Amino acid sequence: MNAASPTQHAPSPAAPAAGRRPPAPSPPSPEAPASGDRKRVRGSQKARTGYLFISGSTYRRIPVFRYAKPRKVFLHSLEAYRSEYGLRIHAFALMPDHYHLLLWFPPERRPVDFLRDFKSLVGKRIIEWLRVEKLDRLLARFRLKREPRRDKDARYCILQYNSHVKVLDSSRALRQKIGYIHLNPVKEGLAASPEAYTYSSARNYAGYGLSIVKIERLELPYD
Repeated sequence: MNAASPTQHAPSPAAPAAGRRPPAPSPPSPEAPASGDRKRVRGSQKARTGYLFISGSTYRRIPVFRYAKPRKVFLHSLEAYRSEYGLRIHAFALMPDHYHLLLWFPPERRPVDFLRDFKSLVGKRIIEWLRVEKLDRLLARFRLKREPRRDKDARYCILQYNSHVKVLDSSRALRQKIGYIHLNPVKEGLAASPEAYTYSSARNYAGYGLSIVKIERLELPYD
């Protein structure tokens, strides 16, 4: 894996073809989650570009990521939007009911747009899976309490609207968050060691090979 240093300004990834933008999410519908609602992605409204620590959870902390298919949906969607937005993913951990990300955003991209699009795509695909598998009782747990006012309004939510977003502006802060992310599965009793947990970037840092999500390891000098 290529390593990047936070002491140098990270060069912008290759620009997309002229006029090409990430695919706009479809308008909310009865089949789509409400997490695509622009007004609801509050935690990232004021976040800047650069290195960001992002945490989020599932609706009502329902542990849907215990299932293999939702985990694949999350990871494949994260990789798709990494490519579309020109992000750098330096660390992540996907837990049964929440997730942590350490990302680098290029100046021309807004975290609020990424979170809106990413949550919408993950939600839609998981809802489709729940319907196909006829997991009606689990699907009902994701139903929003409020009744939709219009036919196109969402009825379900998979990923919680709010996100915790923190700007990381030092090597010390980056080291602390990478350690926190990788130790999270151990503290939750899901693995004996960080690298033993399949659904995090700890395995990449330990040199265990490639994963669904492209990880760029950070080489961090001590402050």
